[in-house]
Amino acid sequence: MRHTQNGQTLVIFTIVSAFILLATIALVGNTQVLFVNVDRADAAALLAAQAGASAIDKNALYNNQILLDPAQAKILCEATKNPPPPEPPLDADISCTVKDNAVIATVTKQVEMPIPLVNRAETVRATRTARPAFGGTTSGGF
Repeated sequence: MRHTQNGQTLVIFTIVSAFILLATIALVGNTQVLFVNVDRADAAALLAAQAGASAIDKNALYNNQILLDPAQAKILCEATKNPPPPEPPLDADISCTVKDNAVIATVTKQVEMPIPLVNRAETVRATRTARPAFGGTTSGGF
């Protein structure tokens, strides 16, 4: 009596294809979550940097100079982590530095992966820089 093993390759091919399909779905889902959260971190960094750059030193402005008030710039930049209600607090870390008349805001966020392949969570980071701006001239006063 002779046993044939026809169809064995087809079964193995189907199982391997199923694993490849599941891995591709997991990779696409994780990538989409990372893209969304990188975009959110970038928007939060931009908001924080712009908020800090709005702290123009009034005494310097009266002397026709556009300079930052470094202490106030840092306070305003870091205040974007806890916006007023009804907005929820930002679930990320914000680091603000004032250097050379510019505000540098860095947002770091831990993102939980929906389908953990290698790591359960990934870290996304975004950095934005803003300088003070004043839309007008200061020759001779306001």
